[in-house]
Amino acid sequence: MDSFDRFNAAWAARLVATFDASGIHRVGTPGDHASGAWFECVAAAKGIDVSRMASPLQRTIVDEAYLECAGLRIDGLPMFDAPSAAEVTGKLCLSGNAGEIGLAEFPSNAASIKGQPLENLRRSTKHTALVVATRGTGDSLAPINAQYYNTPFGPPVLQVAGMHHAFLAAQAGNNAPVKFVSTYRRETADSFNIAAVARSGSNDANNASIAVVTPRTGWWESTAERAGGMVAWLAAVHAAGACKQAGTLKRDFHAYATCGHELGHLGLQTLTQQHAPLVKAAKYWLHLGANLGGAGNLTMMIRAADTADAEAMRDLLVAEGYPAQHILVEPISKISGEGHDLAHLGAKVLSLAGSNLHFHAASDRWPGNVNAAGIASISRAVARWVTMQAGS
Repeated sequence: MDSFDRFNAAWAARLVATFDASGIHRVGTPGDHASGAWFECVAAAKGIDVSRMASPLQRTIVDEAYLECAGLRIDGLPMFDAPSAAEVTGKLCLSGNAGEIGLAEFPSNAASIKGQPLENLRRSTKHTALVVATRGTGDSLAPINAQYYNTPFGPPVLQVAGMHHAFLAAQAGNNAPVKFVSTYRRETADSFNIAAVARSGSNDANNASIAVVTPRTGWWESTAERAGGMVAWLAAVHAAGACKQAGTLKRDFHAYATCGHELGHLGLQTLTQQHAPLVKAAKYWLHLGANLGGAGNLTMMIRAADTADAEAMRDLLVAEGYPAQHILVEPISKISGEGHDLAHLGAKVLSLAGSNLHFHAASDRWPGNVNAAGIASISRAVARWVTMQAGS
């Protein structure tokens, strides 16, 4: 079997550095389009058909977003699936206490799937507005994903960097008067998924397709968050192309790099609408989730519909050099992101997700927050998995 030695740390580092340099990757922005065009080019391989899948959207333009408290102005970012608010004045309080504007603290992954505590708070609160301090490493703001982007709900919500929480909590304890502003507008924009397909030519009804999916957009550069999955996705595509060229591809292979992860997985919605039969028909969907190859915390979570399949992937990762002590095989019930959505729609999913000390923060950059050797190990394991699943 091919050792896939070409998928090494230097190869991964070149790709990650290029992705990082293409700018902020928020969906619908120039950085999204630039990185998408580059990724489309590097996805090209013999035997693989690469194309774009248009995903129209409404892009959010922030006008003003800040809190004035005790003579200080704290800039923030609206929650993109909460209503806009020109101005709210009143007393600041800890969420659930008496006061017009409630203060709460949540991690940046507080909306990785629907139905989490932050959503429940927003749906039940009696506050006129909410301020949410986002916990994370460093001083930068780490926005929370807008799972209900197309259907905003609850009161206006302003997100501020977690570094402000202690100050604001002290002010909330005294019911300090504050001014809350969180205004935005939306304009028509566009983005796209990237699709890579290799056809086996097999007429065997038992040879169901293999599909691979990874998101490619995020709030900032989102380098460790997104690049590891994208690099491993490329390894999967090139492995399928090699099978096609060798005449050993026994299953159709589909791979999708989707846009709009931070806005309720908009690109995945486009994908599952346009290719609904594939969702359930595929033998497996390999979900390459967030933070694959982040530096500082090597924890890797594997979740699968069948525990034996998760354990087999763990063995592949260990064989390719990923440290076994950092790999956790977890129940499918813990799956998040696009993998969660696919499983909810009835797909059979195998999901990889890592850890990131700078998750959703502007400080998630190359090279300091990326482990290129880890990404290379993951990429080789993914390439071997594709060859075993789709090749003969």
